[in-house]
Amino acid sequence: MMPPKKRAAVTPIKRTPVVHPFDQRHGTDTSGLLPAEVIARGTDAVLEDLTAYYGVAPSILEGVVDCWLQKTAPVHSIEHYTFYDVGAGKGRALLLASQFPFAAVEGVELNAALCAIAQANIDLWMRDRKAAPLAPITVHNADATKHPLPKGPTLAFLFHPFEDAVLKRFISHVERHLAQHPHAFDLMYVNAEHGSLLDRHPSLIHLWEGKVAMSAADHLADLAEIAQQKEYGSTGDELCSVYRFSVRL
Repeated sequence: MMPPKKRAAVTPIKRTPVVHPFDQRHGTDTSGLLPAEVIARGTDAVLEDLTAYYGVAPSILEGVVDCWLQKTAPVHSIEHYTFYDVGAGKGRALLLASQFPFAAVEGVELNAALCAIAQANIDLWMRDRKAAPLAPITVHNADATKHPLPKGPTLAFLFHPFEDAVLKRFISHVERHLAQHPHAFDLMYVNAEHGSLLDRHPSLIHLWEGKVAMSAADHLADLAEIAQQKEYGSTGDELCSVYRFSVRL
């Protein structure tokens, strides 16, 4: 739930909706860039703590999951993990993750309207013969720093959904959870703006970092959306990191 790299803030301009090829293919609604002001509506969130909604590029999600599998030696096979999307937005990452053989795919989204869109997308996806999901999907309208976490092996996915103050609260939430329910817990951070905070955290082991490239089609779609405004830019890749909570099993 985070757009590409930030530039200097400017006055918003009128946008023409751009529909990502993913939505064109599946009839879903995961496109668009929604600023923090939209995410905050109807919530008690502090505006400065939020980023924005922007659906992760399919090739980025697929690429970083492959890196997790191939480069970080997960404690268990993928079939034992719940993919947990923190700041699920309209649910694109949930849909994409369900095409991997996770035990379950679960998301949490603070904004009720976005959560409703995500649920509608899930309903469409589960009926879509082109989608062929391998894992069940659930989305919750809740605060990720308070909502109960999965009690089995977990791969948390963060597309830079919030700023460092909330990130710290989420990490503390995971620590409290693991103290009561010890299990494997990895954290996948895409557009790792606050990676240095996680690098220094005593409960986290930094397993891997690298840039994951978008496919040509995803980059073209990204450029078309980014062209609608001047606050964000696109480089055609994302800086990604994978961490593992150091917990005694």
